[in-house]
Amino acid sequence: MQLSKEKLEHFVNNMPEKIDVVELIDKVLLMAKIEQANQEGASQFVPHGELENEIDLWG
Repeated sequence: MQLSKEKLEHFVNNMPEKIDVVELIDKVLLMAKIEQANQEGASQFVPHGELENEIDLWG
């Protein structure tokens, strides 16, 4: 699981002066999971032409 330095810097620059460590870790983990899901989701799309060819193979 990875998180870009840019997103982490943005988060740190915009967080309150004091923050609970557990809350900080939870938020960083959540951000990393969201970024990972976005990356995985982007690779799951099939171009329209490939989809039509695949559907033709079904029947």
